[in-house]
Amino acid sequence: MDKRAKLTEIDLVRGFAMMGVLMVHATSFATVQMRGDDFFGLYNFLNIFSKVGTTTFIFLSSFVLFYNYYHRPFKGSDLARFFKNRLMYILVPYLLFSILFFTVAWYHRGGESNLAAMLESFWPKLLTGKSYTHLYFIFINIQFYVLFPLVLMLLKRFRGFAASSVLVGIVLQWLFYLGNDAWWDVTNRNSWSLSFLSYYFLGAWIGIYYDRVKDWLTSAQGTATPTLRKLGWVALWAVWLGAALVHIGLRYNQRLLGMEYHPLLYDAFWNAHTLTTALVMLQVALSFGNKRAWWLNGFRRIGVYSFGIYLVHPLVLLIYRDFPPHTENSWLLLAWYAGGLVSALAVSYMVVYSISRLGRWTWIFFGKLPGNLRPGRATGSPVQAPPLTETSS
Repeated sequence: MDKRAKLTEIDLVRGFAMMGVLMVHATSFATVQMRGDDFFGLYNFLNIFSKVGTTTFIFLSSFVLFYNYYHRPFKGSDLARFFKNRLMYILVPYLLFSILFFTVAWYHRGGESNLAAMLESFWPKLLTGKSYTHLYFIFINIQFYVLFPLVLMLLKRFRGFAASSVLVGIVLQWLFYLGNDAWWDVTNRNSWSLSFLSYYFLGAWIGIYYDRVKDWLTSAQGTATPTLRKLGWVALWAVWLGAALVHIGLRYNQRLLGMEYHPLLYDAFWNAHTLTTALVMLQVALSFGNKRAWWLNGFRRIGVYSFGIYLVHPLVLLIYRDFPPHTENSWLLLAWYAGGLVSALAVSYMVVYSISRLGRWTWIFFGKLPGNLRPGRATGSPVQAPPLTETSS
């Protein structure tokens, strides 16, 4: 079956999103431990402004799936291949890293070498994505993968539903939020895919109509209403920046001043901030996609190895945080937190890159590697790389 053209801009978006994840995790302790510090406003800003990684990766996962599958037949053999790839390139790494992080965390917290007790604690965490804090994201995507064939069939069958899928996703997500706030009180709400339906359906919509969306994001010349299109871009960026700044302010007031707002208010500005971030990042990637500046290549490399970096980096931070500086100097503490960010990126990248060079079998750790970076493969257009996005079928 013919595959659609590779989307080289996606690795750049992945790189942006991965840096968001690293920034959030590198500053998470600072938002708790550094209240009252001169740089608390900076820590809070970086932490909240960067809370776009997980949602952008969910958007990308859906985007690449629907881009690859919507415009071609999806038969029984394709369904079998789809789930085989998910099992090999997502579930196997998920299982291995769940075991690794659970074991490390168990002993790091002073747990005893009691296999029966460990297994009793491990199995529920494995089945709910809670073996370690970052693995919930993979658990969410597994839920979306299970839903994908059904959603694909519905969007193919009802084209009007496909055209309005962004609105449908927002409505369904907020029905879940409102129902949960009023009645259900679901434990660990953000471990369930219903909390992220707007990103999933935004990805589906852009994957289906990508050529038109790309044209809207990249060019105003030659259109019937170029001024209107530019105003649309301004509106997109204004909503993105405005929602982000309000979200940052709300969390600052909560964390430092103890001011509490209704939980749905945080959700509203977070949703607006992160949903528009996906479009802003895509527009930036399309604008710079053909340039070869060193910093863009750096983001691309991070994007290429982002699944592995995502899986490995919490272990780097866990070790790094065992050696805090014994000082109250704000500048030295800021440098230490910055060192955590640099270490998480650099060490994780080197680990993933080095292991990936050992042979084709390394898929068991990091999923499907880009075709042009595998040993023994000729250089060419990369296969769509993880994290948690469509692999070649």
